[in-house]
Amino acid sequence: MGSDITLSAGVRQNLLSLQGTAQLMGLTQNRLATGKKVNSALDNPANFFTSQSLNNRAGDLNNLLDSIGQAVQTVKQADTGITSLTKLVDSAKSLAKQAQQAAGPETDYAAVTVSGTLGAETLGTTGDGTAITVANSTTFSFTVDFGAGAKTVSYTSDTSATIGEIQDGLKASFNAAAVSSGLKVGTGGDVELVNNTGGDGIKINALKSDVDMTVGASTSVGLTAAAYDSTSMLDNLALSGVVAGDTLSVQIGNKTANVKFGTAAGQVSTTAEFNAAIEGIGGSASGTALSFTSAAGNKATQVKLDASSANLAAGLGLSAQNIDQKGAGTIVSLSDTRETYQNQYNDLLTQIDDLATDSSYNGINLLAGDDLKVVFNENGSSSLTIKGVSFSSSDLGLEPLAGDEFQVNDDIDAVLTNIDKALGTLRTQAAKFGSDMSTVQTRQDFTKNMINNLQVGADALVLADTNEEGANLLALQTRQQLSTTALSLSAQADQAVLRLF
Repeated sequence: MGSDITLSAGVRQNLLSLQGTAQLMGLTQNRLATGKKVNSALDNPANFFTSQSLNNRAGDLNNLLDSIGQAVQTVKQADTGITSLTKLVDSAKSLAKQAQQAAGPETDYAAVTVSGTLGAETLGTTGDGTAITVANSTTFSFTVDFGAGAKTVSYTSDTSATIGEIQDGLKASFNAAAVSSGLKVGTGGDVELVNNTGGDGIKINALKSDVDMTVGASTSVGLTAAAYDSTSMLDNLALSGVVAGDTLSVQIGNKTANVKFGTAAGQVSTTAEFNAAIEGIGGSASGTALSFTSAAGNKATQVKLDASSANLAAGLGLSAQNIDQKGAGTIVSLSDTRETYQNQYNDLLTQIDDLATDSSYNGINLLAGDDLKVVFNENGSSSLTIKGVSFSSSDLGLEPLAGDEFQVNDDIDAVLTNIDKALGTLRTQAAKFGSDMSTVQTRQDFTKNMINNLQVGADALVLADTNEEGANLLALQTRQQLSTTALSLSAQADQAVLRLF
């Protein structure tokens, strides 16, 4: 409904000006009160929503900043745990060294002997299936070289002789000729009369380095007239299946020797040469006997044989290719001091386990296998997973000592080796955690700066300049006063008509 009051044009114009000034003063006073020039989407939609988006992201990052800070504390706790574990492991090392320096028990070590056999070589073969016949007479003729010149041994059997009688006759003839040679006739000897599935025959066995034989015998005894002699190094040593170039590494006590078999210079090709190569360190090779014996009374009683091939090991009569034996030590009396150190060492391992278990922070223990995931942005696309480790004493390679390990210096050396490995593991992991913590702290600082940038940017879009707004308010107050004065003057013009009455 329109107003029934009629205002002059001047009054109305001054009134509109005064109303506009009042409206601007209200807007300016609101900006000064709120500190913002954009208080709603009506003020400036683009700035309002952009500022709101930036503030929302800053809020999300601020929430992440708290979790990043907790992650830093978790890693610090793990680092503190590693530092303490290192001190405990150092203490364990100190105990082991003190035990090693303490007087040890009295120990006596037995000598070690490893025996082998240079097996006999078969020079002839058994009968070919034809039975021995003694019709009329059968002459067995052998030329035997005992190293002192050839000797001929002949035996003529009786036409009615039995196999046993033939064997007895052979024994008598051979033993008479070989009285100084060690040649044996009979079962297991150098010359045997053997039974075959198809008949009987003669078998000749010998170490060829000792005996060479030339047999001129009737084929009825199963031997072809031929020369049976040694021509190669391996045959001389009776090492069946071994090839030239095979080696035997020998350690007797603190002495070592490396024997290479072959016919080249510096290589071994006879039993005598083999014996010469090993007798200086405590070995002996003679005939078919092979022996390696260490001295007794100290820890240097080890005998270790390492053959380059299984054939060589078998040819030497050794049960395994690598033989490592030590003298059995008999501890006369234990050291109470060392035993005390060992008990303290075991107690320290328990403390290591307890400390590793207690190194948790906010439910996460990086020293007990827990992993820690740190998220760096609001959508989770940027993160870091810090892998946990298990650092109990057993995980560090430190096992409780259940025997008398601290009584033997060599065993203490083994413990010290494990301790050094554990210290290396701890230091390596400490460096890894340090690198991870540096990364997290860098992202923490980055996030703080990003939040600040987002907030500054958001404020730049909506915050008012209070100095400017204050100046504006002062100007508007002046304008209001002037508008009021102008309105009064306009009203006075209308009042002039009253003077006519």
